[in-house]
Amino acid sequence: MTGGVVVALGPVGRNVGAGMTGGIGYFYDPEEGFEERVNFEIVKTQRVVTPEGEAQLKNIVERHFEKTGSERAESILENWEEEKGKFWQVYPPSEAASAVVSDSIVGDAVKVSASAPSEELCYLPVGGSMSPEQTTRCAD
Repeated sequence: MTGGVVVALGPVGRNVGAGMTGGIGYFYDPEEGFEERVNFEIVKTQRVVTPEGEAQLKNIVERHFEKTGSERAESILENWEEEKGKFWQVYPPSEAASAVVSDSIVGDAVKVSASAPSEELCYLPVGGSMSPEQTTRCAD
């Protein structure tokens, strides 16, 4: 994977993350065996630690449930506070400073809005609203 986001709610094979140069993966692991399948030479793992990461994950699981009626997605959403702790976030070093991975952003390490004139971070949490200054600066 070179970019984007993937969420896996079922089991995975071995060598997870091999060739991953960008993007974020979320893997549901209710049985605690996932880390044995990860290629740690290329990627890092952690539990979901930022509000932005949690919001991204939950939104994707909700959309999956809405589109497919998945019983697993429904069960996870019904017990979200407990189930969110069973997800692993997988990311390559290139994503280490992104808002969904780390809650400490250093300098220009992350640029969410590619066309923001000031090159300042243009990130809006789910449910948030933009100030007039952000509306001007973060037009894309």
